[in-house]
Amino acid sequence: MDDTLAEEQKVTARAVLEREGRGFAEEIGLGRTNNPASLFGLLVAAVLVTPRGEAVGPARAAHEVTNRWHTASDLAAASEQDVAKELGAAVEGFDRDDDRDDSASGDAGTLIALAAAVSDTWGGDLRRLRDEAGRDPERERRLLTDLPGVDDDVVDVFLREVQVLWDEVSPFADARALRAASTLGLGETAEDLGRYGGGPEKIGRLAGALARIEVEGSHDEVRRAAG
Repeated sequence: MDDTLAEEQKVTARAVLEREGRGFAEEIGLGRTNNPASLFGLLVAAVLVTPRGEAVGPARAAHEVTNRWHTASDLAAASEQDVAKELGAAVEGFDRDDDRDDSASGDAGTLIALAAAVSDTWGGDLRRLRDEAGRDPERERRLLTDLPGVDDDVVDVFLREVQVLWDEVSPFADARALRAASTLGLGETAEDLGRYGGGPEKIGRLAGALARIEVEGSHDEVRRAAG
C-alpha cells in the first residue's frame, strides 16, 4: 500500500472490502477462475447486467443461465424458448411485467448469438481471444466488442471483473466503480485504486466492491464503518 495515502483513505478502502469484498461476480455465484466456463459466465453476466445497472434481477438471471448452460457450446445449442423461459423465471423485477416476455426473448436471442460466436471463433474459450490479442487490453477490447450484444460498457464490466485473472488489464475500474471511489475519497482513476496495493486481485476486488456500493447507494454505510 502506498505510504503517501492518508490513514483515512486506507481505513475507507478496508471498509469497502469488508462490506463488499466478494465483488459483483462472486455475489451472483460466478467463480472467477481462468477456465472457459467461468470466463464465458462473466461475459454473459456483463451482457445481462450492464444495460440495467447491475441490478439484482439481471444478476440472478445471469446466474441461472450460466448454471444451466455451463459453456458457450452448451448455450449455443439451446433453444431460444428454453433460454427465454429460464430468464423469465429469474427476472422478477428485471423489467415491468408487461415488458418481461419481450425482454427475456430478446436477451435469449442475444445470448445464443453470443455463445455461437464465442464457440465458432475461439472454441468456446475466451483464453484464445486473449492469446489472439497478444494480451493487449486494447486488442482484447476490440475483439470483445465485435461479439453480438457486447459494447464498450459491457466490456468495461467484464474487464473490471476479469482483471483478477488477466493481469495485463489491471489496474482497471469502470465508471460506476470510479464514481464510488470519488465519492468516498479514494481517488479518481484506476491507477489511484492501484495505490492500495495487493496487485490485480486486490484491485479487481476493490473495483468490484466499489461498483456494488455505487449500485446500492451504500456510501454512507461505508463511511460509518470506517469511523
